[in-house]
Amino acid sequence: MAKATDAITMDELITGLGDLRATTEGEGQDICQAAVNILFALKEEEAKTAADALDILHDYRLQGKQYAALQKKHLTAGKPFLKDGVWHCPDCNGRCRPNNSFCHRCGKKLGWR
Repeated sequence: MAKATDAITMDELITGLGDLRATTEGEGQDICQAAVNILFALKEEEAKTAADALDILHDYRLQGKQYAALQKKHLTAGKPFLKDGVWHCPDCNGRCRPNNSFCHRCGKKLGWR
């Protein structure tokens, strides 16, 4: 009887793919080897089962999204706008002084040109 997917260890997955690689030819071998390399890297990140590997990948995706949001906020300049004679941040609407590089309230990069 086959094991549930979550109960298969990373070692079993790597061994199974290695066995499959031995029975395939050409591009199939390359695909199996790439999969083994990926699983081995996940194992080095302390993944013991397929569920652990998926958990690690999920965390990396979330971290990537957070990084992209921070990069957009702090590296992409927004043009401040003038309202009632006072300059305002394009992100938080907080007051900012002319020629400040960043909003002192939210950290948004400011582009004055």
